[in-house]
Order: sequence, then structure tokens, then C-alpha cells
Amino acid sequence: MRLAVLALGLAVLAAWVMPPSPPPSPRDLPGWALYDRYCLACHGASGDGRGPGAPFTRTSPRDLTAGIYKWRSTTERPSDQDLRTLIRYGAPGTSMPGAALSDGEIADLIDVVKAFAPAAWTGPGGAAITIAPASPAKSGAELWHDMGCTSCHGNASLEAPPYDLAREPLRRPRDPASDPREAVALSITTGLPGTAMPAYASLSAEDRWALADYIVALNAGAKPSRAMSAGAIRRDQATRIPIGRWPAADPYESRIFGGDIAPMGAPPSTLAPAQAQLSAKQCARCHAKQFREWTPSLHARATSPGLAAQMAPLAADARASCMRCHAPLAEQLTDDTLYADGASCAGCHVRNWTRHGPPRVAPSLLASPSYPLVELAIYERSDLCIGCHQLPPRTAVAGKPLLDTYREWLEGPYMPRGVQCQHCHMPNREHTFLGIHDPDTFRQGYRLDAEAVRYESKTIATARITNVGAGHYLPTTPTPAAYLILELLDEHGAPIASTRISKRIGRDVYPDAGGWREGSDTRIPPGEYLELEGKWSTTAATQRARVTIEVHPDDYYERLYEKRLRGKLTPERRALYEEALARGRANHYIAESRDIDVQ
Repeated sequence: MRLAVLALGLAVLAAWVMPPSPPPSPRDLPGWALYDRYCLACHGASGDGRGPGAPFTRTSPRDLTAGIYKWRSTTERPSDQDLRTLIRYGAPGTSMPGAALSDGEIADLIDVVKAFAPAAWTGPGGAAITIAPASPAKSGAELWHDMGCTSCHGNASLEAPPYDLAREPLRRPRDPASDPREAVALSITTGLPGTAMPAYASLSAEDRWALADYIVALNAGAKPSRAMSAGAIRRDQATRIPIGRWPAADPYESRIFGGDIAPMGAPPSTLAPAQAQLSAKQCARCHAKQFREWTPSLHARATSPGLAAQMAPLAADARASCMRCHAPLAEQLTDDTLYADGASCAGCHVRNWTRHGPPRVAPSLLASPSYPLVELAIYERSDLCIGCHQLPPRTAVAGKPLLDTYREWLEGPYMPRGVQCQHCHMPNREHTFLGIHDPDTFRQGYRLDAEAVRYESKTIATARITNVGAGHYLPTTPTPAAYLILELLDEHGAPIASTRISKRIGRDVYPDAGGWREGSDTRIPPGEYLELEGKWSTTAATQRARVTIEVHPDDYYERLYEKRLRGKLTPERRALYEEALARGRANHYIAESRDIDVQ
């Protein structure tokens, strides 16, 4: 008996003395890999809402470490079902997409989200809120004014004005098939924690439903905007995101492109002679496959004659800004051989004589114990590309930065499916970086439909090009242009010149004294299409029409070089521009040409 009492006393003492186990780190949970792929871009590696994509989102991403959430269906914190709904359906009108994940994957993600603020998820979670439908006693419009809603909604002078309910979709996450009035009634009941929107639970159910009816009717014509939000532009104007750099603060991943790459200095004696080099040709001694893939790529030709001609008159700081993407190593500023490598192997993978690369090294590579390797998840995420393929919000022209590829991906259909830039542009980790300069890659991005009919004495031909494969606009940058062309053919199959019509597909931007201007933007967002129709007075002899897609990958620069060549130049710069223009024109190609019968 004494022994039993003693054992019980020791157990109680141990429980009193030993501190409770710390909550698990988000990185240690099964859902971390999903968080890294689907959530980290905006919410950050620390969950603080400061991920690399955060500066480009329409609203500031949620700080998960604060444990405060706008939307819930309970009297206290959100339920797991609330979080599940948010992850599955996203928040319309924001950059938060719905993710195409299984129930189990969503459950794992919820565990990670909770682990960022474990204290917020302890204790009872509150009762579910039910708002029984009721017949309104007053009109919603009357309540809207009586409750003072207009003091915030529609008041642009507020520091953080509410979004425009008449123009932007209702943001509360919900099944698209559900009744939107219920979502609005819940927001009226609970308020939106973390914002100035208070709870109106004291209103009768009849009045809450009346207000919900009014707001849903007000919101009927709302559509999501594709323009960079005014808030994102203001935030960037205040913080000034550096151009050509990864815009987040993770202490590990920021070493790749988080700032200018520091000089390597003298290589350590532990490295073999081939390892103590920064030249791409030396990297090829061990990475022959990657070198063969990289050699014909645009990355290898990043220090082109066109770049050299444009940089010649620039001040040193402006040249350095260009070099962050075109030749990022410090040594490339002084070594002509390294400069010619452009965006090279070492520029992406070597820092302080240490290799950096993706997890799970390819088994085809022999281990090299003397050459240190750091594995980083960023190499398998789209934000690796953000510094050189996305300009800050403050550079927006007509609501869109000049380079906007990352944001287009972030708000497109591929991101919520976990498909990264590398899946399409580095498939199987190939270092080809294929894009619009490669005809096959461009063809994979679109579908062409065409028909021609005869109606009375007219021939009507229609061509439609749909973006079915690109995770961003087609094409994405202002540099290229594609031309959709329609023309009729004579009885010998030759084009009739007088019938030729065309439409330019691209973003036409140009600089002037007041800054950049946009002439037009006919690019095709993912899943959408552009159409061209021709009508001609013809005879029965006209039997066929032809539709052609012609691509000029360097269209903007061709026009720039032609303009510069009309001016006064030194012989050296003139030669560079002439070579650059010839290269651009040589890159033209016909992506597709199809003859169709007139029905």
C-alpha cells in the first residue's frame, strides 16, 4: 500500500514538475509540404502574411500568427468547417483562391494553420450561429441608411475603406451553389474581426435578412478586377520593393535572390579545381545534361547585343539594376567571360562557394562530399522567378506592372492546383526555360478554332484563339506579339491580298515624356479567347479561307531598335543594334496556318 501511494505521489510530482510539451512547429506537420506549395507564397514561411507574393495581392494576406480571422459561423473562433470552406472555395474578389485538394489534404493544411497560433485554438470554440430565414419588416435600403452603413461603405476618405459592394464580388468564402444571402447575414451577425466592421447580432433576424437582401441585390453586377489594387500600389510606394530581388524576408531562401549577390572571394581549398570556378563551362564537367539544355536558352543569351547597346549610355547604378537579372554575379561586372554567360548556373545556384538547389538531388548525379550543398524548397516554387519576371506594383501602367507574369500566375488557375512555373518551363527539371521563342511551347498554350461560311453574296470567316495552356496571359510580357490573320484564297490556292485582315495579340506599351503609356492590351487571360471575323463580298468561285498565327517574339524590341537606328549612334552601338534587330527578325515564325473550306 505504501509503495502504491509513493508511486502515485511521484507521478503527481512529475506531472507538476515537468512542463507541458511545446506545440508542434508548423514545419514538422504532415501538411507543411502542402503549405509550402499552396500557401507560403502569400502567407510566408513564418505565417505572418509577408510571403514573396504578398506585395502583389489585392488585399494583405492574413497574418496566421495573430489567430484572427474575418469569417466564422460560430460565436467565437472559426470552426474547422469555416477553415475548410475558406481553403476549398477561397475568397472571391481577393487573391485567395480555392485549392483543388482532397478532404485529407485540407485537414492537414488546417493543422498547419492552427500551429502558427496555437493559443488561439485552445478552449471552447463557441456555438454555431443559426439565422432562421424571416420575412423582413423594413426594407433593406432603409436599414442600410438607418444603421449608418453609408458612413463606411462608399467613404473613400477612410484610411482603409471597405471594398465596393457594388463593383467587387462578395468576399466571404462559400460554396458557389449556396445562397449568398446567408453568407451576408452571417457577416452582419459576426462582424469582421480585425477590421472596422462591427457585429450586429443585436439586430432582429428579420432586419439582418432585409439587409442581406439589399446587399446581394447591390452586388448583382459585381465582377472581379484584374487591375493591381490601389492598396497594393500604395503599400509599395511606401515600402519601395527593390526591382530584381526576391521580396520576402526568409533568412534561408532570401540568400538566393533577396539582394545583390556578394562577391564569392577566394574559393576554399577544400574544393577541387573544377568546383572552384564560376564559369558555366566548368559546371558542365559534372552537370553536362543541364549545360546542354541551358546553352541554347534565353538565359544563356541574357547579355545580348541589344542589352549591351541599351546599357552603354546608362549610369553605373542603372546598369547594375539591369545586371541583377541579366548577369547577377558580382564577378560578371569585371570578367568578360563570365559576363558572356548571362543568367548562368552559378547565378542561380552558388552563394559563398556553396551550392544551393532543390530537394531530392537527381540520382543520376554522383555525390560530391567536398562540395557543400544546401537544399531549398524555393527551387520548386514559382517565387524563385519573381525577381526577374515581376515588377513592383508602383510600376503599374493602366493598372498592371510592365512585367506582371508572377501576379498573373498567382491569380490564375494554375496556382490553386499547385502547378508552378517550373512545371511548364523546367519540366523534369530541364534547364531549357522554353517560352514564346519556342514554337512548340507556344502552340501548347492555345487552341485555334476557325470556320468560313457563305451567306447570300458574302463570305464570312471567323477565327478564335483560346488560352488553354498558359498559366498567365498569352503572351505574358509586352515584348512579344502574335498576329491572328484571316484571308481568302483564289482558285489556285493563293491568298487574295485585298482580303487580308489581322489582329495583334499583345500588350502595346511605350514610353513618353510623362512615363509609360499603354496603347492597347489584347492579351488572352487563361481560359479566355480572342476572336477575329472577316466579311467579304465574293462570288461562288471563292472556296477556301486561310487562318494564320504569326509570332514575333521580340516585337517590342524590334521597334525600339529600328527607332534607335534612325538616330545618331556611335559605330559600336550602331553595330550592336543592327545585330540585335537582325536576331529579332530571325526569330519570327508561323505557329500555325490552316486552310478551311467555305461552307
